[in-house]
Amino acid sequence: MLSQSEKKFKKQINSLLDKFLPNNWQEYPDERIDEHWNLSVKIKKELAKNKWIAPSWPEEYGGLGEEVSKSIILSETFAYRMSPGNDRFGVRMIGPTILKYGTDYQKEKFLNEITRGEVQWCQGYSEPNSGSDLASIVTKGDYNEENDTITINGIKVWTTLGHRADRMFILVRTLPDSRRHHGLSLVLIDMKDPGVKVNPIKNISGSSSFNEVVLNNVKTSSKNVIGKLHEGWMVALDLLNFERSGIDYIGWGERCLDDIEDYCKKNNLIENENIISDLSSLRASLESAKIMTYKALWIKTQNDEINMEPSMSKILATEINIKIHDFAFNILSKKVTILDDSQDGFSKRILKNRLFFVSGGILGGTTEIQKNIIAQRGLGLPR
Repeated sequence: MLSQSEKKFKKQINSLLDKFLPNNWQEYPDERIDEHWNLSVKIKKELAKNKWIAPSWPEEYGGLGEEVSKSIILSETFAYRMSPGNDRFGVRMIGPTILKYGTDYQKEKFLNEITRGEVQWCQGYSEPNSGSDLASIVTKGDYNEENDTITINGIKVWTTLGHRADRMFILVRTLPDSRRHHGLSLVLIDMKDPGVKVNPIKNISGSSSFNEVVLNNVKTSSKNVIGKLHEGWMVALDLLNFERSGIDYIGWGERCLDDIEDYCKKNNLIENENIISDLSSLRASLESAKIMTYKALWIKTQNDEINMEPSMSKILATEINIKIHDFAFNILSKKVTILDDSQDGFSKRILKNRLFFVSGGILGGTTEIQKNIIAQRGLGLPR
């Protein structure tokens, strides 16, 4: 499937990760953990030296002007290696959105600092009463035409890396008394601006993966609006399409499948016909989902439409990843327990990842929302 140039690039990325990742790295990348965050910073700086952070971006913005395949290989390889440093919010969400909708000022200012590995972005979409129903957001962005500023007041929740972030892209309601999809704007803010407060959201174990971001009279220039003021809904949706390819789940799933197949061979389980059948079926389904994912990412480069393929690929990728981890979990079930610290790193990883990947059908838009997008926007079916 890969050309010689693409194979060479994948080998270069793996060599870079070999340099930074500890031997036998078995950790899912969680950049709220200091060790993972520090690794991420180092790896992004090394990627930046080679202009590999966003290889498909134009050279004037720190890319290499390569085909989108190089960016796909980068993300898939990082996921397979479970490495920190793959900048989802900057490179794969707000960056492409700025390339498509941004002004020359925005491209020059924000894209180059991303490709230099200097900033961390976070996303300000969900609110306490607005999750899957994004159009119901109430965070206000009062526009003052006289001084050309927007004053933001409201609360955003489930903000991944909000405590690490330097900047946020945030969806706010800039047109007073507007409803639903009307009167919204996608705005860029600095997380160090006066009035921004980040509060960790602790889970049942006492740790914090997400944050609440409270915005109290946060002021920003209208120069930081992506697209047109009051007309940010379609821009915000298009940004989500850049996120929803599912390429990470392909990488994670393939790593798990390779590892459990190797485990079966080493433990003479491969002679079991049912196991051979399951492995073959999972491999075929994974390859099918991978092709759909590649197609979804390629289509985004070919036209300006908001297509259904990213929703299709997200569903396929998240579901096959779960199936693969379920298979691995069943193979290892007698070895895996939650509290046993003596078990090997591989078994621990399978258990922890299987529990985490329940979130795959929720993060980045629920599976139910993706099916609605496919039905309504893709196939033209009634609501």
